[in-house]
Amino acid sequence: MSLGLLLPVALAALAALLLPLLLHLARRGDMQPTDFAALRWLRAKPRPRRRLRFEELPLLLVRLLLLALLALWLAQPVLYGAPDRRAYVAVMPGVEGAALRAQRFPADARQHWLAVGFPSLETPRPAMSQPTASLLRELDAMLPKDARLIVLATARFDGADAERLRLSRAVDWRIVADRPLPPATQEARPPRLYLHADAAHAPSLRYLHAAARAWASEAKSWTDGDPLPPTTATVVRLAQGPLPAALLDWVRHGGTVLASNDATLPDAVRTAPLATIETEALAEVGRLGRGRVLRLLRPLRPDALPLLLESRFPRILSALLLPAPPVPAFADARVYVPVTGATPAPQPPRPLQPWLAVLVAVLFAIERWLATRARRGVAA
Repeated sequence: MSLGLLLPVALAALAALLLPLLLHLARRGDMQPTDFAALRWLRAKPRPRRRLRFEELPLLLVRLLLLALLALWLAQPVLYGAPDRRAYVAVMPGVEGAALRAQRFPADARQHWLAVGFPSLETPRPAMSQPTASLLRELDAMLPKDARLIVLATARFDGADAERLRLSRAVDWRIVADRPLPPATQEARPPRLYLHADAAHAPSLRYLHAAARAWASEAKSWTDGDPLPPTTATVVRLAQGPLPAALLDWVRHGGTVLASNDATLPDAVRTAPLATIETEALAEVGRLGRGRVLRLLRPLRPDALPLLLESRFPRILSALLLPAPPVPAFADARVYVPVTGATPAPQPPRPLQPWLAVLVAVLFAIERWLATRARRGVAA
């Protein structure tokens, strides 16, 4: 173990030690010599030299020590090489109290929730959804390499990521409670198309009708004056020029519109190319309120887009129009057991400022007691 200072320049505050020294020296002026009448007949002798003396020496020493500790507190002392090697128990928020009490831990083990900030188990239960994988990596970096880590996990938990969890230590991984899986994501239904095209784009509608039949669906005709469909549907508008205001307002409420390559989009829509897994980008997409605006990058003609004549076009068009499914965030604890092999992180030093603050408070109380006691003695 060794001591260190994070801010050694703060030791310049030790110059304040001169203040109590000067104050105690100045107090000697309160004592005035008094001449007796009989002393005038004595032969004058040289006066002895006055020695430098400090009055109330215990009070002076306490004040000097108090100022020295304050300067040391400002320098932020730390202790290297003294990590807390007690066992650490991390409990997922889904673990119930009965399952927790049934476990056996070392007598001096620290017990905390596996949640942001690692609150103590004595605090209220945190939210179930936590970045579990990131928290375990952070905890592994915080603990010394020889500290034991015990994790109480539910059978399923949130907050897993795609990378296998690799830590610097072997983890005592205990699955102590079962948590039901979230409801399975239903298979996405094919988009429902409402088609509109001007005279120049009318020949392109055949390819969209063919894609709808491949989905076992039916594409309906729609014009700018018709009532707007539900926001779960997709309006395909193949026409040159700006989109109607009513259609844009429908998009803001959650609808999806696919416009032709020569359509004009509002300035508020910032688009980016949207590619599918099987082909290059066919359209660009932008957000407008809660909905999406897609614009084709090429005309829907075989000479400009040969993909129209391929059998995979309906599947690619469906992937283009449907929003991406949410990525599952839960994991099975039985297959998510952490493995070893990560490099241990260097341990941070332990701050000594809290202990110095307690010592400063005690010395301040002693200084006040000595100062008031000295004043009472002078008054007496």
